[in-house]
Amino acid sequence: MLMTTLLAAPLLAEEGLVSFDFASALWILLIFLVLVIILKKFAWTNVLAGLTAREMRIRQAITDADNARAKGEAALKEYNSQLATAETQVRALLSSAAEEAEKIAASIRTRAQQEAEGIKEQAMKEIDSSKRQALAEIYDQTANLATTVAEKILRRNLNADDQRDLVRQSLDELAEVHA
Repeated sequence: MLMTTLLAAPLLAEEGLVSFDFASALWILLIFLVLVIILKKFAWTNVLAGLTAREMRIRQAITDADNARAKGEAALKEYNSQLATAETQVRALLSSAAEEAEKIAASIRTRAQQEAEGIKEQAMKEIDSSKRQALAEIYDQTANLATTVAEKILRRNLNADDQRDLVRQSLDELAEVHA
């Protein structure tokens, strides 16, 4: 019968556009309260526990993410510091290597100049020695030639043809000596 009354109530309410049926409202309120009590007793605690657990997981995830971000920033700062230190060391090494290379190059140039001077002095000494030796040989040859000419002159009295022959022979001998 209650059901019939509930179903019939809206049909009776058609008399006006907006009508209020107190009995239907009371039944709806009563059903709503019973439903709320049942949901609170059986479902609401589980739903709240699930929401609370979810909230705690989200908070923990945010805390973990903040910690990870802080660690990442610290690692980045350390990496940048190490990178700057390495860059400074590389620049120092390159500068040192360039200075060392310049010293080695200067040493090689100095040594090469000294060796060139030594070779030049040695060549000059050899040239001087060869020149003195050549002059000594020329003097010896000239002395021998003069002695030979004097000997030939003393052996015979020379006429003009003999003198020309004697000079020609002497020049030929001198050419043979220098050849």
